[in-house]
Amino acid sequence: MPRLLIFCALLLPLFAGCGKSGPSALSPGYTDAVEFKLKSRELAEQMLATMPNDAIQGFVAMPTAFVNQNNTSQSSPMGRLMAESLFYEFNQRGFPTREYRLNGAINVQGGRDDLALAANQMVSTNGQKWAALVVGTYYVDKDATFINARLVRASDGLVMRTGQLVLVNTPIVQRMAQADAPPPPVKTAENSSNARPAPTSLYTPASSISSGTLVIKQRR
Repeated sequence: MPRLLIFCALLLPLFAGCGKSGPSALSPGYTDAVEFKLKSRELAEQMLATMPNDAIQGFVAMPTAFVNQNNTSQSSPMGRLMAESLFYEFNQRGFPTREYRLNGAINVQGGRDDLALAANQMVSTNGQKWAALVVGTYYVDKDATFINARLVRASDGLVMRTGQLVLVNTPIVQRMAQADAPPPPVKTAENSSNARPAPTSLYTPASSISSGTLVIKQRR
């Protein structure tokens, strides 16, 4: 009997460790993450499965970060993840995509370089008749998040395809939908006016010379 008790005592930590195992493929958080990926796939299907496809032949997709519907200068981890997911989904369906951020086609604003719907942030359309921007907005409500996406011809803004989703506000969606921190304030002329003005004269007071506080070096 004492040996049996000792054996059971050694097994107890093992059983306790099994009860505290980390996330698995069956955990709710992982299931919600997979569901989010499938929603991105559904959005791509809506935008590319529409017939006829002649109108989008010869275009190259440029997915950009989805933005807050109420503030198009603001995005979030969810908005950027939607764009990254559509890079994959479009490419898998044979629709060519381009990584525009490598050549600076979209100007940087507030530390972000992929907000195509922000004011003064549209991709330059000069010589880019092939470009099709993938833009989108999201609206976070109490129980659900509404997403609208568009495939837009960059040369004139014509909407060629659309897509729409409704996401349940699972914990992962709520975390990713948190807005980005505001950009740091830009220095204004008022702040710079407090700086010490540059000297406007090369005149050196005689008192500084006579007191020996100023070293004078003569050159030949």
